[in-house]
Amino acid sequence: MDWPIIFECNENCISCIYDTRQRGNQGTPFLGEVKDVVDSLDPESNGENDHITFTGGEPTIRKNFFSILEYTREQYPDMYMAIVTNGRTFSQEEKADKLAEVVGDNFQAGVAFYSHRPEVHDAVTRVEGSWEDTFQGLKNLIERGIRIELRVIVGRYNYKHLEETAEFIKEELSGVERVTFINMKYTGNAYRNRERVFVKYEDCNPEVQKAVDVLEGEDLELRMFHFPLCTIEEDYWDYAKGVTKQDQELMLLDRCERCAVRDMCPKIWKSYWVISQDESEFEAIKNV
Repeated sequence: MDWPIIFECNENCISCIYDTRQRGNQGTPFLGEVKDVVDSLDPESNGENDHITFTGGEPTIRKNFFSILEYTREQYPDMYMAIVTNGRTFSQEEKADKLAEVVGDNFQAGVAFYSHRPEVHDAVTRVEGSWEDTFQGLKNLIERGIRIELRVIVGRYNYKHLEETAEFIKEELSGVERVTFINMKYTGNAYRNRERVFVKYEDCNPEVQKAVDVLEGEDLELRMFHFPLCTIEEDYWDYAKGVTKQDQELMLLDRCERCAVRDMCPKIWKSYWVISQDESEFEAIKNV
């Protein structure tokens, strides 16, 4: 289960899937509401409610953030728990120490990382110095043995230097557990800023594949989220296959019904199609 515990954020990313102009209209859930959600979990269910991922906004800026983590871990000592964060809070060593103290082993921090170039990352977040905070936060978490999924959200702003970003991850962020290249959902800020962030598969996918090549063979897991299989080479299907979001956000074209791998395809973001409207990017794969 993914659960937003706050809608405020200390960044204002041009690629955010939420329209951040509406933050003031969304109330922060009361602590009692959050605890009710936690209490409803069932680690033995082997389904949506067998784990929890705390999201936002930026969950780490909530005042009782660590109390929520502590309560969850007390209720379920062995359950998988995760957060989705920009990582900046953990540039403070005492906050990184606190996280390591509270969460235990079965935990992962998913951290957004837009580029190895500070100026590109900061241009996306629209916060000067955010790259430095995120990078230091990542280093602090790695030093404390926190499992990290580095989430590289692919857009017009970074796709041409993804190979360099992968080299940087390899050299400077050794110790992350997983690197995931993500084709963004074009809603909220991302849709409003589509002229700055939208990139077609035919342009970005070859660069994503080069970045994967750099990291292949390293001691980490590699994934590609939301890249339809017909838009990448077959050698990369194992990194990309499988649906990770609910079907109402995804679509297939009529031609996809004839595809031999449609059942393992991550499908097309509806929000991508709204902007692209280019059927020529997709084809039914006949033989595997």
